[in-house]
Amino acid sequence: MTVTESSVPLSEEEVVRWAAGVEVSPGASLSPQVASAGSGRPVLTEVPGPRFDARVRDGSVTDHHLRHVGRALAVLHAAEPPGDSPVVLESLPWEPLPLRVWAGLTGVQRQLTATLHREEVLRNRGRTVQADLTAGDVWCHGDARTNNIVVAGDTPMFIDWECSGLGRPEADLGSLCGSLMFDELNPMDAPAGAEAQAELRASLGRATGHIRVVLAAYRSHSDRRLDPALLGGAVGGSLLSRALMRASQTRLDRVVTVLAGIGRGLLLDPARWRAIDAHA
Repeated sequence: MTVTESSVPLSEEEVVRWAAGVEVSPGASLSPQVASAGSGRPVLTEVPGPRFDARVRDGSVTDHHLRHVGRALAVLHAAEPPGDSPVVLESLPWEPLPLRVWAGLTGVQRQLTATLHREEVLRNRGRTVQADLTAGDVWCHGDARTNNIVVAGDTPMFIDWECSGLGRPEADLGSLCGSLMFDELNPMDAPAGAEAQAELRASLGRATGHIRVVLAAYRSHSDRRLDPALLGGAVGGSLLSRALMRASQTRLDRVVTVLAGIGRGLLLDPARWRAIDAHA
């Protein structure tokens, strides 16, 4: 795949204008059109709604939406890259956290973070996954979470391209699959005990179903073979980030513990990802 030569990283405006010209299906682009741009971020002609995460949480997301997002990422990763700068991935808690982040964490989040920092095998695995995700030749969105996808009618489109760059396909798919899992697990509020266990099984079942639809659509529109260990590690890192670095997004300590436990397991044991992705 040829990479367009670039002496400086592309601006987000340039990337969004490029993405708006990449067609996923007839009449459907990767991104909304840019109306204007000044010294700040690009202004889109329209930011339709709702966002994809809201669709997942209220149960209105459809298999059509999920398949379109999987196809959109396959089209993105097959497109001629508009530049040669590396993708910028989200921060993960492998190193000591900034004071402003640490100050906002709950007691349970601090305990889990301290435990993670004592697990050298886990931290080394996390660092390796992050390095591998940036060592690729496809153009990635870089932050392909569900809250960076908007739905225009029945057509999802990606927004917020400031992290985009060259990397591995698993970078985007890991971010997307991790956020699909987060969106289903985060609202859990059943009391502890049998009811809570039933709610957890149901939430994981819905998340697994969503992920399988997305990945099936991606594979049907891409000739790239995904690395299951790398993809599972990317999802695991995404969940750890949600659990330990986003205090405002996690309402219950039990949810934090579940997210961190699943994330840790996916990083350390690739077989756990194969239980989710049947075609890995």
